[in-house]
Amino acid sequence: MSKDNDQTDNFEALLRACLEISLLFPEGVIYIGGIAVYLHTLNNEQARSLAETTHDADFYISIADMADLRDIEEVTPNRRLSKHQLRKKGFEFDIYTERHSALIVPYDQVSAYSAMYDQVRVASLEHLFVLKLEAYRDRAGSVKGEKDAKDLIRIAIVASSKKEGFNSSLVTPYLSDQHLSLIERVSRGPEFMSLARGNSKNAKSLRTQFQELEEKIRKEN
Repeated sequence: MSKDNDQTDNFEALLRACLEISLLFPEGVIYIGGIAVYLHTLNNEQARSLAETTHDADFYISIADMADLRDIEEVTPNRRLSKHQLRKKGFEFDIYTERHSALIVPYDQVSAYSAMYDQVRVASLEHLFVLKLEAYRDRAGSVKGEKDAKDLIRIAIVASSKKEGFNSSLVTPYLSDQHLSLIERVSRGPEFMSLARGNSKNAKSLRTQFQELEEKIRKEN
């Protein structure tokens, strides 16, 4: 079996583990991070070719469901990062709990605007953008920061092709001047060419779509 097949099998197993948790807590668990960006991207015809798999998953969970999750699974606290961790079927899950996490967007807001893909609930594009931007703030210049930048671009591409567009009013309450500077950094960065697989024309198109979202956020801010 090839390495690519191994990676595909592993990712499909991760998706099954995510679904298993979602079915236990269909209202209270909301996926964020790379797994949520992947599902938004995969389910968008224009952006589908940009979808990238991941090797772990993060989710937000209500206080009530966190209490039940503790009864079902072995959950380990990480107090330094205000989260918990869970290993399931060989995969690591980072868990952020309502009112107890340090995430910049409150749980109730993420829940209110969440979306569903095949029984898996994910954060909205707008809230994912904020959360990814906050992650990028801490990791810019690293390999993980490069992945964050690409995910921000993917979110912009998905949003640009959706009829309802991108509701920047859900984003701007959480943004500081530093966040706006980071958006500009992504806008000028090299990740567009990487996502376009070296095709300069496609890279220019991706950059234009991202800059349109950037402009919309700046007008709202």
